[in-house]
Amino acid sequence: MQELTSSKWKRSGSSIVWHPELLADLISTIEPVSVRTLIGWLKGGFPDSPPGPDGTRTVLVGGLQTVVETMMQTQTPDAVVEWLRANILAVVRAWKMHWPNVGLVFVMDGPGTLFDFNEGDELVYFGRGRDRAKKVKLSLAIWNGAAAGAGAYQLVAEKVGGAGVKEVGGYYVGWMS
Repeated sequence: MQELTSSKWKRSGSSIVWHPELLADLISTIEPVSVRTLIGWLKGGFPDSPPGPDGTRTVLVGGLQTVVETMMQTQTPDAVVEWLRANILAVVRAWKMHWPNVGLVFVMDGPGTLFDFNEGDELVYFGRGRDRAKKVKLSLAIWNGAAAGAGAYQLVAEKVGGAGVKEVGGYYVGWMS
């Protein structure tokens, strides 16, 4: 997966981001909306303009990691994927049609060790441990697998206390078809 060094992920497409350095300027100026609000827009209609000050080009969404982790306690990873596809993938697709020039950023809590990009199947997995069968196929669920190939990127940031060492702090997918 390619690295993205520009900030275009803030203005278009959708991303999952957990690294404090990548989120710092956003969370200090933009109030996140909840996953519940996002799903409400899907079912009841999006507002005419994105929340926040006029000209806002980024919408932050909080709570997705909490939803996924809570569901993983009582449901199979496949059941979590189905819920994400029915709700979050549907929002991502509707977003593209309604606000194509506004970035959709899912603010995650991390740590980065919970997110694993597997080069073999080109999927981003979410969960604890090494057994991928017990993890949620996050990129398949929210991007329909579009995190593979062109248009999918790793967001990199300086490792905390790493003196110039870079680490993955999120993933970004430009609008999928």
